[in-house]
Order: sequence, then structure tokens, then C-alpha cells
Amino acid sequence: MSTTRLLLLGVVRIFQPAYGYQLRRELLTWNVQQWANINPGSIYTGLRTLAKHGFLEELAEGKGSKPGRTSYQLTEDGETEYFSLLRQALWTVDGFNPGQMQAALSFLWSLERDEVVAALESRIVQLEQHEKAAPFHERQVEQDPGTPNHVVEMFRITTARDRGELEWTQSFRARVLSGEYAFAGEKPDWLPSPDAAEKWRNLPES
Repeated sequence: MSTTRLLLLGVVRIFQPAYGYQLRRELLTWNVQQWANINPGSIYTGLRTLAKHGFLEELAEGKGSKPGRTSYQLTEDGETEYFSLLRQALWTVDGFNPGQMQAALSFLWSLERDEVVAALESRIVQLEQHEKAAPFHERQVEQDPGTPNHVVEMFRITTARDRGELEWTQSFRARVLSGEYAFAGEKPDWLPSPDAAEKWRNLPES
């Protein structure tokens, strides 16, 4: 699953139509370069690639707009791809890719509450299964004389992440069930400020 692709499609979907530098600045405020391993310079390339594959539409320059600017919005295929990637990230536990769930968290509001609860319950089951199997697999890894030390520690840190994520997922599920946050079909609990789009348009590109 491409975390980068989900983030790019998701942030375009929030601000569309939006300019490339606007999207780049927004993603950098999310610190994606740290937890999603996204090179800031690759964001423009990623947008162009998504447009090339038909997931984004590059819009023509409007009257009075600055030269060289390209704005983007999702195509119908892009909307389908966005939801496919979001659901894949939400329903699939991947201890070696923790950024996947962090990306999904950014866009959970675009799914209905019942689906989010069902996905969290599925994640709980998956994480509980991982926790039950961890001691057996850890013994196998430790007892194999051919296993490098760093692999042993990689296994241990992944197991620790799974354990911590299980605790968080259980508490998050309880909050969602209690009515916290807003999801698709509900009254939004957060909206961009009315002048946000204009503010981004007027910022100098760097």
C-alpha cells in the first residue's frame, strides 16, 4: 500500500482545486517527512505522476493567476483510488509500516462511523493474534543461530509497537463508539477556515 499516494490524494481532496506548493506546504505541517518518509522535493513529482495515471486532473491556469502554477483536483478514478487506499490502510495491520495507520487517521472523517468501528474491531483481532503468536516467533528467532542480532531487535521493536497499538486501538474504538469525533454523514467538527484557500494562493512559492 502506498502511504505517499494516499497522503497526496487525501490532501488534494481536502483543498481541491489546489496548487502544488500549497499541497506541499500543508503536508510539511503534518511532518510527513518524519513519519511517512516522504522527501519534500518528491511531492511535486508524486502529484505529476498521479495526474499521468489519471487519478488527478491538472487544471488550466485561470485569468490573472501566476505563470507556471498548476492546480489539481481528483478525477473519478482518483476518488475511487483514494477510498481503496484509505480502507486498505485502515483494515490492514502492518507492524513494519506504522506510517500507514497514521496516514489513515488523517482521513478517517471521510468514512462512516460504523465502518470505522468495524475496521478498528478487525485491527484489534489482528493485533491480539500477533500478541499471542509473538512469544513463539520470538523464541524461534532467538534460538536460530543464523539470525543476526539486529533482526532479533527488529522483531522485538515490531512486537512492542503491536502491543502499544493494541492498547491505543481499544481506547480509540471506545471513543468512537461513545460518539466522539465526526465522520461521513455527520455534522463536521472541524472545517478549514473560510480564507484558507485564498491565504495559500497568495503565499510566495519557494
